[in-house]
Amino acid sequence: MKIEAVLFDLDGTLVNSIPIYKQAFEETLRTFGFSFTTEEFNDVYWNNRKLSVLLPTLGAGHLEPAIRAHRDDLYIRRLGEQVEWFEDAKLLLPCLDRTIPKAIVTGSWRSFVNAIERRADLSAVSSVIITADDCRPYEKPHPHGLLVAAERLGVAPARCVYVGDQDLDIQATRAANMADCLIVREHTPPQARKNATHVIHSLQELPALLSQMK
Repeated sequence: MKIEAVLFDLDGTLVNSIPIYKQAFEETLRTFGFSFTTEEFNDVYWNNRKLSVLLPTLGAGHLEPAIRAHRDDLYIRRLGEQVEWFEDAKLLLPCLDRTIPKAIVTGSWRSFVNAIERRADLSAVSSVIITADDCRPYEKPHPHGLLVAAERLGVAPARCVYVGDQDLDIQATRAANMADCLIVREHTPPQARKNATHVIHSLQELPALLSQMK
C-alpha cells in the first residue's frame, strides 16, 4: 500500500519532553509526601495510568485535584524553559518530501503543546495538530485521534503511517488500520519493539523506510 501521509507522535518522538514530565511528576509527589522509583514511573507512563487510578492506591485519592494542578503547572513551566527537538527530528524535517501531508497526533493537552511551541516550531511539521482536547473522551490506544488527523489531511487511514515511541502508539495505529513505525527512544517500553511492524532507531531512517513502503 502506497503511503500518502505521515503522522507523528509528539512527546518522546519529536521533542524530548518525557524527562521533563518525569521530573514534574516525581517532584510533585515528593511535595505531597510520596516517592516513586524509576520502575514505578515507567509502569505509570508506559501503561497510561491516570492519577485518578494511581492516587487511591496510595491513599491519596482526595488529593487528586491539588496534585494534578501542581504537576501540570510545574510541567508547563519546565516545558517552556527546557524542551528541545530531538536532534534527528531537526535533521529529518528539511529532508521529508514537502508534498507528503503530515500531522502531529499527541495524547498531550493543548496547554502542554502550547508550552512546547514556545521553544519548538511545530508548524514546521504541520498545521494539523491533534491533541487530547480534540479526542475526548477517547485516548490512545483508541484510534480516534489518528482517524481525525487522516480525515483533516484528506488521506485514507490505510495510506497513512504513524510514527511513535510507545506501545500505545502501535496499538492505536493498528486499530486505525494504519502502518505503524516505532522510533526507539530512552523511554520506549521493551514490548513495543516486539509488537511494531517497522522499527527505526533514528528518524533519519524514515525517508528510506517510506520509499520501501511505496
